[in-house]
Amino acid sequence: MAPYKALLVLWWIEGVERLMTRVILTLLISFALTACGGFNGREDALFDSRYQHPISVDPQVVTLQMDVPQDKVALSLADKAALDAFARTYKARGHGAMTIAAPSGSPNEAAAVSIVAETRAVLAEAGLSGAAVGYAAYRASSANSNAPVILTYRRFVASASPCGNWTQDYAFAPNNERTPNFGCSTQSNLAAIVADPADLMGPRDWDPAFAPRRDEVIENFRVGEVTEAAESGNASGSVSEVAE
Repeated sequence: MAPYKALLVLWWIEGVERLMTRVILTLLISFALTACGGFNGREDALFDSRYQHPISVDPQVVTLQMDVPQDKVALSLADKAALDAFARTYKARGHGAMTIAAPSGSPNEAAAVSIVAETRAVLAEAGLSGAAVGYAAYRASSANSNAPVILTYRRFVASASPCGNWTQDYAFAPNNERTPNFGCSTQSNLAAIVADPADLMGPRDWDPAFAPRRDEVIENFRVGEVTEAAESGNASGSVSEVAE
C-alpha cells in the first residue's frame, strides 16, 4: 500500500502545482490588463478631440460706417448695396438687435438724421424692423463735418487650437495614447464651416407656434373632425415609371 500512497501524494502535489500555476498566470494577465486600462481605458476613450482641441466661440462686433457729408441728401447706390449685404449677414449670423448710431453735435447732424431715416426704410425692405433695429446717438466732434452713421451688430466667431504638434515620437507609442494632433484637423474644419458658431454653444430657441393653425387643429379635434391638412391634387402615391 505504501507505493500507492506515495503515488497519490505525488499526483496531489502535481495537481496543486498546476492549479497554482494557473492562478498565478490569471493574476498576471489581470494585472497587465488593469495596467493597460489605466492608460487607455474607458475614461481615456471618452476623452475625445473636443477636449483635446476645443473650439472657442467668442463674440465679435461687426461694423458698417457710412460717411455723411453736410450736403448729402440721400443714400447712394453703393450705400444701399452695402446696407443690403450688411442686412443679409445679420440675418444669417447676427444676435441681438442691430444698432444705428447717428452723430450728435457735429455740423452734419441734420444730414445724418435724414440718412438714418432712409437707412431705416432700406433695412425694413430687407426684413429688419421693429425690435430687430435699435437707435442711438454718439457724441461727435464739432469740427467733424463728415461724421459717419454707424451700424453695428453682434455675431460669434469660432476658432480651433493650432495643429502641427510633432513633438511626440509617433513611431513609439507603447501606451497607445492619443497623439497631440488627434482630432485637430476635424475640429479646425468644423470651426471653419459651421454656419453659425453660436450653435456650438447650445441649441437654438424654438420659433413661436403658428397660433391660427394650432387653434384650428384643436377645434377640429374637439368636435371630432379630421385634424390633418386636406390632401391636394398634387399629392400622389403612385410609383414613378423610373422606379418600375
